[in-house]
Amino acid sequence: MPGSGTYELTLILGAAALLLWGVRMARTGVMRVYGAQIRHRLPGVLNKRAAALATGAGAATILQSSIAVAVFTSGLAAAGAIPVVDGLVLLLGADAGSAVVAALLTLNLKALWPILMFAGYLMHSIYADTDSPLKQFGRISLGIAMILVALTFMGQVSAALAASELIRTVISSLGSELLIATLLFAILTWLAHSSIAILLFWASLVQAGITADPGLILAAILGVNLGNAAPPVVMTWNQAAAARRIVVGNGLFKLAGVLVCFVGIRPIAALYEILPGAPSFRVVILHILFNCALIAVFTPLAAPTARFLARLFVEPARAANDIGPKYIPGSAEAIGKIDLLPVTALSREVLRILGTVQNMLEMTLDMLLSGNGDKAQEIARLEEKVNVLFKAVRAYAVELTRKGVDDADLMRITALLRYTASLENVGDIVCKSMLPVPDTMKRNGKRFSEEGKTELDALFRFLIGSTQLAAEVVMAWQPATAGVLVQRKRDFKTMCRKSSSRHIDRLSQGVSNAMESSSAHLELIAEMRWIHSQMASIGYDVLPASEDSGDKNAERLISHPE
Repeated sequence: MPGSGTYELTLILGAAALLLWGVRMARTGVMRVYGAQIRHRLPGVLNKRAAALATGAGAATILQSSIAVAVFTSGLAAAGAIPVVDGLVLLLGADAGSAVVAALLTLNLKALWPILMFAGYLMHSIYADTDSPLKQFGRISLGIAMILVALTFMGQVSAALAASELIRTVISSLGSELLIATLLFAILTWLAHSSIAILLFWASLVQAGITADPGLILAAILGVNLGNAAPPVVMTWNQAAAARRIVVGNGLFKLAGVLVCFVGIRPIAALYEILPGAPSFRVVILHILFNCALIAVFTPLAAPTARFLARLFVEPARAANDIGPKYIPGSAEAIGKIDLLPVTALSREVLRILGTVQNMLEMTLDMLLSGNGDKAQEIARLEEKVNVLFKAVRAYAVELTRKGVDDADLMRITALLRYTASLENVGDIVCKSMLPVPDTMKRNGKRFSEEGKTELDALFRFLIGSTQLAAEVVMAWQPATAGVLVQRKRDFKTMCRKSSSRHIDRLSQGVSNAMESSSAHLELIAEMRWIHSQMASIGYDVLPASEDSGDKNAERLISHPE
């Protein structure tokens, strides 16, 4: 029933959902096209503060989410790819870049949505069954079109809300309770996981005349910034200390900025009245000015903040012997004791195996690039750990099936068992095929060419990134994340094919080092491609269309554990 309050409320919810989905779709398309390149090149450009700020702003502009950049950067810090101080500066730039995206979307671009929608649909449909980047460009175009459609509806609803005396009364009451207004918008932003969505919705309300109180407008902007700091902290709380240092440091920067601005909220809010442009544009400009102020104040303080956070978040000391299982019984005598959450315990042990394999790959990459085999003994110890954990997981999974579980848990246990067997095979390949390469080449007086090293580094980094994503799939068991992992498998196949072609081109050009390392280079590419397929196999079990794939192999393992 158009015109009623109920209809307008449902229209707001629908427009907000469409806006969030459009942001997510555009971000997914960008990550699938450029995610690997961003991850590989990001650490190398953070040598100066200005470069870190520009990189963060650019990444947030492309991904349309400073939260995505924060989680992405914390993962790099956890892997030791970037220092915490550079990550703090990068996130300051990311917040400003996200604000710029919001400013662009407030411009009169809504008439473009039919063209973007049609072009995006054509590209995505034509290239739906291919690995072409044009498919992802179509996804990006569709996402932006959805954002513009959502903003159009939000503008219409905002005008109706502005004409409602009840809504005006509620909003006006917030003008005398600015702390409540700030906390309300912080909670909304936290729940939406998108500062852009909430900021644009507020800008559309202000544009429609719902309020002209500069203090309330600024309080809402402060709440959006405060709420935007919360999701990365929650999402990385169980990660390594370096990851938490970055997101907590960024949150402290925002909290300090919000507190200072809140103390002087009325004089600072006076800026809104002197800014040029439409009310919605002025809202976003005020948001940009807040983030620029954070950059100016806290960029020089990034280094001392990093030192403070290093004392606050300390990496726990590693146990002398961490080979055995931690979350499931480690002996036949104790196997009869089943946890209250057995599938969760099993998943956590599989994550330990996955993390161990990731460490093996990282050490192997260091050995291949340096030509030094000093980490071979540690890699062999990790491979032993994988074997021990695999046997424990297999025994525990067999016991779970004997105790009786429901169909959904049985399917997940079967998938985890099959995946653990794949990881155990990966450990064998790393030790038997990759580990001897540096020593063999050293004995024969051979070495990789510089171009070959760069390509191997890129492939390994992509593989390690997929390992981290596979951990997220095991933990969350969400089809959306699994779909990204499966897509990365296709992307890696393309990368391997191109790398092999470039290597053959170097051979034809007579590059000496390429001739020397040809056999090892091509074999490593083939092995990495096989390893990546094993890493990504869990994605097919999570995706609805592939729930039954490969179950026979896992059933064989359960029926014949020895």
